[in-house]
Amino acid sequence: MRLRTFITVSLTAILAGCCGSSCSDNNTGEASASALRTIEVPIKAVAGDTAINCDATLQSLGTAGTTAKMVDFRFFIHDLAVVTDEGQVIPVELDAETESQNANVALLDFRDKLDNCTGETNPGFNDTVTIKVDVDSELVISDLQFTLGVPFELNHEDQTQAEDPLRNPGKASGMTWSWQIGYKFTGLDVEPMGGITRPEDVEWSSNRWNLHIGSTGCSANPANGDTPAPCDNPNRTTITLPLEGADLADIAIQLDYAKLVEGNNLSQDGGSASGCMSFPNDPECAAIFQRLGLPWGQTAAVEQSAFSIVTPK
Repeated sequence: MRLRTFITVSLTAILAGCCGSSCSDNNTGEASASALRTIEVPIKAVAGDTAINCDATLQSLGTAGTTAKMVDFRFFIHDLAVVTDEGQVIPVELDAETESQNANVALLDFRDKLDNCTGETNPGFNDTVTIKVDVDSELVISDLQFTLGVPFELNHEDQTQAEDPLRNPGKASGMTWSWQIGYKFTGLDVEPMGGITRPEDVEWSSNRWNLHIGSTGCSANPANGDTPAPCDNPNRTTITLPLEGADLADIAIQLDYAKLVEGNNLSQDGGSASGCMSFPNDPECAAIFQRLGLPWGQTAAVEQSAFSIVTPK
């Protein structure tokens, strides 16, 4: 999918870049200084130069150069916005009529097959976010911004009554905690070839390296009638991506799994759950959180390195 148009920096750019069914004026169809437009934003998932899908072999991952196959690759995003060169953050609206998203949150799902990538075609496959924007054409847009995860007010509601893509059972099936209240913000799971071992425990082994980011230290359970309270570790990261002069009519958001796990050994595990599942004492999480721009324990957050703006090919 291609991004047909985006926030342009001048009226001339609007006239030149707005086109086709994905570029629409809310009134007469004529260009204006500020007009509501519906935009499809492609999202790419890669591991280095390899596009992530169920048939792909992901090579040279992490510190051990592990080879792996994808078994799950999903994540939620919300609070999309554009940022001007003067630092003004302008929220944009998610199109609630689009599949796999509602007015508040979108679910990206790169599984092209169900059942851990071994079954039938996945009808929920989604690699696009559709947004509605209304920004003065004279503003200079320098960055695209979003938050990885589920908003707090939606993260602690009854999942069986939630609106898709948050309903469980529903599109959110497999994206909720079994041990924690709320949703897994990411379900980025692979099977390393040769399996996973623990040097300190020769009896332990696993074939799945999980990457589950989500809020932890949450005490209020809506199923018990509790009023949601802030979690000790919200673990929501706001990603701000510089456009760096890119053609705004031809960009995409990219998540590079190889960059995300470059500080981890996917063939070994140091303890807790296999991979990183956001436990405060999980040794695999420190490097992951750093690359997502999240604080970890007493370590302050640094600039994220896993997401970027790219030009779709």
